[in-house]
Amino acid sequence: MMSKVSSFRPLLLCTVIAGLMTGCGESTSSTAGDGFGDKNPTNPTPPTNPNDDFNQTALLANLADNVIAPAYQKFEQLSQAQQQAIHDYCQLENNFQTNDARQPIDDALATAQTSWRNSMSQWQHAEVMQIGPLTTNSATLRNTIYSWPTVSSCGVDQDVMFFEQGTVNSTPYDITKRTATRRGLDVLEYLLFTPTTEHSCNSTKDILASWPDKTEHERRVLRCNFAVEVATDLNNNATTIVEQWSGNNGYAAVLKQAGQADNKYATAHDGVNAISDAMFYLDKITKDLKLGTPLGLTSNDCGGVGSVCPESVESPYSDHSIENMISNLKAFRALFNGEGSDPANTIGFDDYLIDIDDTATAEKMLNDTNAAIAALESYQVSLAQSLNDDPSKAEQSHQDVKDVTDQLKVDFINSLALKLPKTAAGDND
Repeated sequence: MMSKVSSFRPLLLCTVIAGLMTGCGESTSSTAGDGFGDKNPTNPTPPTNPNDDFNQTALLANLADNVIAPAYQKFEQLSQAQQQAIHDYCQLENNFQTNDARQPIDDALATAQTSWRNSMSQWQHAEVMQIGPLTTNSATLRNTIYSWPTVSSCGVDQDVMFFEQGTVNSTPYDITKRTATRRGLDVLEYLLFTPTTEHSCNSTKDILASWPDKTEHERRVLRCNFAVEVATDLNNNATTIVEQWSGNNGYAAVLKQAGQADNKYATAHDGVNAISDAMFYLDKITKDLKLGTPLGLTSNDCGGVGSVCPESVESPYSDHSIENMISNLKAFRALFNGEGSDPANTIGFDDYLIDIDDTATAEKMLNDTNAAIAALESYQVSLAQSLNDDPSKAEQSHQDVKDVTDQLKVDFINSLALKLPKTAAGDND
């Protein structure tokens, strides 16, 4: 991709806040939604650049309508296709007879898995755009769609049976009232990709007592039936995002009207700062959690700091962690350079930097982002396998992302007179 700043000069080629605990197949830590989007920063505002006459309202309008809205809309579309693919697979699984050939079912499962990968890649794009609906109420909507790094395979196994039973503690089963770790994309990954039909809990008491007595086919039917329920719930939540962003009185309108009377953002610059906050996902989640944790730069499932841990990678059942990070970086780039659904309108943060005579930072951040994407696209094996074979490649990926976020935390913030989100304040890694 040709950078918008390429005409100015030639193209130039930790500590994580949360700990992880394991119990009954569950890993817990702070949610990715915390500290992004609408959170109040804690550091003082840098001095205003006297040359800053950039049209920040135009920047907000482009990012809200042509970058963020299409990302949410595409996820809704893909989640609907995923719902249909899982339904089709489950219908075949339910109708399977002992003497039937399994190939059509296996093909339908593969199609459902591909649909999940498509949805997941798009969600990982939207993950970097956590602002407004995805940050309110302690990021509840975000977490019901994707709760990682807080996950529970045991909780999923239990809800497979609760859903089949139709009740939970004598109350009718209602997935919308279940915890986030029993809903969303990470749940569907486990149901569609886990290589065994054995449950993952430490005990078979209570709801799972009959699981060992079920045949392989019966277990697959129970799991696929619950997967249909999860996929339906997920698509409903995807629709909610679109409605809360682009609907009448949606959050996009709030951003675009930043600085007007009674708006939550007193100035357009405050609105720009909210989007900047969301972009720090690349630092605290992509760099620190998705790479730093399995590399042992912080405590992980394998013991502690210094222990390389393939088991701590994101999307372990589908081996989708590399694709997730590529999507994160591409979303960051889209916010940075403003390139979205309208080719005629690409006003982005790079233009803002150029306008205040910091073309060097605009170029370096875009070049480093492109380099990090290219390096991840060069992987020939999964991240977990790469960590097993030779951690140095993942270490370089960590450094590649850090090259981007180091600029984000210093030159970008200072040049544009923005505030750091509270998750990054005082963080010098």
